[in-house]
Amino acid sequence: MTTRHGPMLDPAVAVLRRPGGAIQLGVDQEYALLLTPKDVEIEAVLGFLRLLDGLRSRPEIIWRAGEYGLEPGRAVALLTEIDAAGLLVHPEPPAAHIRAIHVHGLGPLSDALGNGLRRLGLRPTRSRDFDPEIRVDTWQSDLVVLTDTVVPDPRLVADLLRYRIPHLQVRMRAPKGVVGPLVLPGATSCLRCADLTRCEYDAAWPHLAAQLLNRVGYASHSGIAATAALALRELEAILRCSPQQEPDTLDATLELDLCSHQVHLRRWERNPACECRIVSAVPA
Repeated sequence: MTTRHGPMLDPAVAVLRRPGGAIQLGVDQEYALLLTPKDVEIEAVLGFLRLLDGLRSRPEIIWRAGEYGLEPGRAVALLTEIDAAGLLVHPEPPAAHIRAIHVHGLGPLSDALGNGLRRLGLRPTRSRDFDPEIRVDTWQSDLVVLTDTVVPDPRLVADLLRYRIPHLQVRMRAPKGVVGPLVLPGATSCLRCADLTRCEYDAAWPHLAAQLLNRVGYASHSGIAATAALALRELEAILRCSPQQEPDTLDATLELDLCSHQVHLRRWERNPACECRIVSAVPA
């Protein structure tokens, strides 16, 4: 992968010529930016945009813009205008590195996510059942994705906390596809926090959860595909490890309503009765 050194025009942004000499960045009018610099040839602006490939530093872009007849002040103004519209991607050192992902579960979501992660250039390891005799740290993963089961094995969840392995839950809970929370042991709320919070609103939740243990949620093929796509989008955010933009599923779940097609963000704060608070203070 080529290392970026400077600002890059978002590759998702279409560069379009409009009648009259203007250049439109983006397709939808409500988000598009119109560039109408005076006394500048359209080819000069297009050449300037080609400089925004992420391989050049900001000073180099300003300097190279002169090759297209753009004075430094005009080049700075163009760069500032494009950046203010949110159309530039800036290089940033990741806060961490995720090199290995383990997908645990047996069902349509585990298959869809495994295939999706491979398309992202990863080689996720897989497991079907949890064997308490095998330590989860032997998976040698930076992130574990718990898929399909509505309620995962609590012994597995406890081991992931004990060995401080970040994990993300993805499952179907009719009529919704649910992604999250992303658990960073010792730093965020955990799956047990969510269970304890549920108990505060429904005293019967432990009895219900026991019946849902290792039960695979059901959805249509399109519902599975939509939920997997939402999970992969969140995994892309997690993999970036950006210090500027945290994943949406920290202390939260993304819940996709398969009927209305709307996504709701539900917060799950740390529960004071949960023992996950001591994880950061206890050696693994």
